[in-house]
Order: sequence, then structure tokens, then C-alpha cells
Amino acid sequence: MNPHRAQHNRLGLALGSGAARGLAHIGVLKVLEQENVPVSCIAGTSIGALIGALYAAGVSVAQMEDVARNVDWQKMAGLIDPIIPTSGLIDGKKVSQFISELLPVETFEELRIPLAVVTTDVESGEMLIIKRGLLREALRAAVSFPGLFTPVRFAGRFLVDGGLCNPVPVDVARALGADRVIGVCAIPEVEKRPQEAFVPSKHQDDQPKNFLLDFFNSEMVEKILRDIWRPNERSEKSRSEKNPPDKWRKPPGMLKIFAQSIAIMENEINTLRLERDEADLLIRPELNGITLLEFHKAEQAIRSGERATREKIAHIHSLCSN
Repeated sequence: MNPHRAQHNRLGLALGSGAARGLAHIGVLKVLEQENVPVSCIAGTSIGALIGALYAAGVSVAQMEDVARNVDWQKMAGLIDPIIPTSGLIDGKKVSQFISELLPVETFEELRIPLAVVTTDVESGEMLIIKRGLLREALRAAVSFPGLFTPVRFAGRFLVDGGLCNPVPVDVARALGADRVIGVCAIPEVEKRPQEAFVPSKHQDDQPKNFLLDFFNSEMVEKILRDIWRPNERSEKSRSEKNPPDKWRKPPGMLKIFAQSIAIMENEINTLRLERDEADLLIRPELNGITLLEFHKAEQAIRSGERATREKIAHIHSLCSN
């Protein structure tokens, strides 16, 4: 191959956010590796930043797949370190230690592939891109789900999940030097139609009890957070049964509201950004059967990533050769 031609055909990946759905990135990388598709640089947001960092550090796809499939997500809840809520429910220091154990390197400078990690300054709303220094701190900021994890103090700023401003960082991958960019979006596309509704009068007995003061203690927070990774058989069963009368329906829990609010917002932001920062190719796995916190469905997510990539492999090869 002509080296000058290859120099002007650098392929970059933009790995997006999506929490548990983002495990589909592993499936994408698996197919690219099997097809000998060279990756010159990676830009990542949220879980896309974590998986991108592992790949850039030389961690094999097989090892990532093994960890995602075989980790006991219920025991993983032991990583939580609940605090008295101020700016988040979890401090995240144990998560930072876990990231360090996964990574074989400590700094960006040691990576075999250039990497950019996308975060958000929670005070100014600015996007902050990290490309130098300690990987652990950058990734800890990248996965700091707003409201759940406390922001990370970094260079005089307080940083959280980059998905708030750039869910699939195509433009960041181009800024790294990519001539062609494959975007990987783990946020399902949702078609929403305007709805009209009215607010019915409510009886006093229908009002939920106020348990806010009882909620904010470490034992209760830990119990709820442990349930994040536990398959909810009761909710699965309820989906197959007839919907209960509206009067008896309970509102979503706090963590589900956090997750769903971010998902709704990111879906809107993502649509606008992808229209502006168009990728040369967008891979969008089918992930509607996986919620943001269902990490125990790693197998399903990875397989979805593989299928979506296989479907576009001819186009991928053409990007590398043209």
C-alpha cells in the first residue's frame, strides 16, 4: 500500500454514550478487528470513552467481552460509595479504582491509539475534551452520570458525562486527525408524536406519601443502587400482564427518572448534532430491548453491535480504500 495514500485515509471512531447500551461498542470493535479495519484514532463519550480507552490501551476485544459478559453486576454494586447527597448520590472513588484495574496504562501518552475523552463542565455547559494526562481521572469524569455520581474536579472545573453536550463526538474524532469517521450511536432513535392530555382532579388519598427524608440515608441509597444491576423479574412479569388501572400505577423511581431524563435529552441533542456533524458512516445497533441500566444484558448488547457492523462492513471497507 502506498504510505502517502494511507496517511490521508485515517479512520476515526466516535463512540457514543448510552450506559449499558454502550456495551454494543465492544461488538463493533470485535467485527472491525476481525475484518482487519485499521483504527487511527478514537473519540469517546461516557461509556464510549471507557471502551475506547481500553481498546486504545491495547486491551483485547476478547478480554473486554469476557469482562462484560461474566462480571457479576450485582456484586459490582459493591463499588458504590454512597454519600450524604450534595452534588450526587455516589462519590465514585471506587469506580475510579475499578477503571484503573482494567487499564494497563496510566496516561494518555502511553496509549497506542490517540484518544479524546469528551466531558461536560456542569457549571458552564461547555464541552471539555481531554487528551493528555491521567486516564483514570478523565474517564471518571466521562462516566459521571449527572445526579448519580458527584462531578469530578478537573483543572478548576467540575466535570460530568459528555453526553449532555456531545453524545456521539464525530467532530472531535475529525479534530484528532481522522479523514473518515465512523460514528457509533447506542441511543435508540425514538419517534415521538405530540400528545394532548388533561389533568384530572385528584383525591387526597391518591397523593403519594412524602418519604424524601427517609430516602437519604446510606443504607437506603445502597439498596436502591444495588438493584440497578439486578434483573427485575417482577417488572418483566408485569409487562406481559394487563396494565393496572391508572389510579394504582406508581410513579417511576428516582434512578429511573434520572436515567430516562438523560436519555430523552441525549436523544434530542444527538439528532441535532448528527445532522450538523455528519459521520461518513453511522452504525446504530438495535438496542430498544435494553434500558440504560441493564448491564446484565451485555451479551445482547454486544451481539447487536456485531450485527449492525456486519451489515455495513462493505461500506466500511470502501471508506478505508477510497
